[in-house]
Parts: sequence; C-alpha cells; structure tokens
Amino acid sequence: MKPISVVIPTLQKNLELLLNLINVLEKDSNVDEIIIIDNSLKGLNYTSNKLKIIIPSTNLYVNPSWNLGVKSSVNENVAILNDDITIPENFCSNVFERITDDMGIVGYNIDFVKETREILPSPPKQKINLIEIANRCSGWGVAIFFKKTNYIEIPNDLKIFYGDDWLIYQNKKRKKKIYSINGQKIYHYGSLSSASGSLNPIAKNDDALYKKLTRNRWKKIFSFNRLYKGFTLTVLGLKFSFHYDKRH
Repeated sequence: MKPISVVIPTLQKNLELLLNLINVLEKDSNVDEIIIIDNSLKGLNYTSNKLKIIIPSTNLYVNPSWNLGVKSSVNENVAILNDDITIPENFCSNVFERITDDMGIVGYNIDFVKETREILPSPPKQKINLIEIANRCSGWGVAIFFKKTNYIEIPNDLKIFYGDDWLIYQNKKRKKKIYSINGQKIYHYGSLSSASGSLNPIAKNDDALYKKLTRNRWKKIFSFNRLYKGFTLTVLGLKFSFHYDKRH
C-alpha cells in the first residue's frame, strides 16, 4: 500500500483527545505523515518523526485549513480527520485498502459514529464496507479519505461549512462516485467549536456563497429542497414550504 498523509485542523479545545488521536495514527505503519494545522496558534509539545505542525499567522478556520493541509501533504493517499474523534488501530490503512482508483471521495456513515461526552479507548476493529451514496449524509465529514487528485480546492471564502459538500459536488461533476464508510464504529466527542453561536454570521455567509457557486441558472429559477418533514419549492424567486407529519 502507498503511504498515507493525515490532515487534522485543530483549535486544541480538547488536548487529550487530540493526543490520543495522534498516538493511534503513529502506530499505523502506513501513515507516515500527520499534518496538524494548529489554528489555536499555541503550538504542540509533542515529538514525532511523522508529525508536521503548521501554525498559521491567524485562525484559518476549517476549509482553508483543509486546503493548506492537503497542499502540504506529500502522499497520494490523504485523509482529513476531525480532532474530536477516537478511531481504532490501523484505521486509515484499513480504509485505504478498500479504496480503488475509480472512487471519488469517501466519508462516514453517521449510523456508525457514536456520540459521547467521555473520552473512550479506541473502538474495536470491525469490518469496513464502503457504500456508494448519492448525497452527503449527516456526519459524513468527520473523516474523509481520497486520492489527492480527487481533492478539488475549496474556495477560501467558504470558511467553515460546505467544504465536504464542495468536494462531493466537484467529484460528481467529474463523474466520480461518492462513498460512505459502514461497519466500523468510531467515537465522536461532539462539536468542540462549530456549535458556537459566534459562528452564525460565518454560517450565513458560507451558505449564500455555496449556493452562488454551485447553483446554475435553472436552479435559481426553479429548485426543490427536501426537508425532514416536508420540502421547499422555489419558483421564480418565490419560496413555498410544504410540511407533513412523518408518523403517518
């Protein structure tokens, strides 16, 4: 197997979780590069031949950090991981064993992401299956795997949100299939940063920009968006919402 680069943006909101993640990655023989984008600007007191710490001059936020980490990576196989997850041993190797050259981007199935508020030991190894999906599901972006040629740089003005949507959108344009990881449970500590209310203005800007970048002329005239309990229909700029009770 070709060597793997792992990119982890962090604000060091939970240093114990981050160090646990690095320790597990270090034991993966195929991971030879762990790139930390340290948006906390504090630096990290950790020594490893695999570790590369990049401290920007200011907080880059999520998507520009992904861009910088991937650009700085030296390997063809690249993974982007949240800093708030706990993974099994040899996790990255086991995923890349199943990724073929004709695949696009691989993310996670939320059904196999266990939310927790305590730091747990690494989950046991389970069989990994890659399932083709049509659209991104919730939680898909906590761990993303791809060949470097399939990473289409995210516009840097998209700061926090829609980075995974952008990668899916661009890969689908290139007729690449999208997959989710099923079978292997991982632990997710929860949103250490993105849940902050202070990010609402950024979320609003990201939402408007992503729609501008990806919607063609006809979608501006007519669009259909499915909701949890209904859907919205936009015709000539007028939005209509329809709701129903999913219990019936």
